[in-house]
Amino acid sequence: MNHRITTTALRLRPSPFFLTRPRLLSTTTPKMSNNLPTPSSCYADFCLIPIGTPTPSVAKEVASVQSLIRDSGIKHTMHSAGTTLEGSWDDVFRVIGQAHSLVHQSGIVRVQTSLRVGTRTDKKQTAEEKVKRVEDILAAGKG
Repeated sequence: MNHRITTTALRLRPSPFFLTRPRLLSTTTPKMSNNLPTPSSCYADFCLIPIGTPTPSVAKEVASVQSLIRDSGIKHTMHSAGTTLEGSWDDVFRVIGQAHSLVHQSGIVRVQTSLRVGTRTDKKQTAEEKVKRVEDILAAGKG
């Protein structure tokens, strides 16, 4: 018995598909409701990490982001590992996006953000009030 193996060479040519951004392919497309609002308020604790800076320190980039946040007028608290922003969902995420753009404009080509976001509908509570609540429990010796 004579087994003959043949191969067919495929000639690849550029197509518009290869020129677009990669995206996940799915057999179903989720339907987004355009009527669903974003939460009226939220708090977001974020840590923006510039990658590929010329030195290990990122203090210069952090200072520029803090200046942007201060100028935005959004309520914020900087801490040693990031910043907590408080405001409407849209305002908070706009400022985080602008922080990315600002760092990119300084020549950093890659920026990573670690983010935790909270919302609640039963009452308004600031970040300061959340901390005070825990401090009160500790002061009462119940923690």
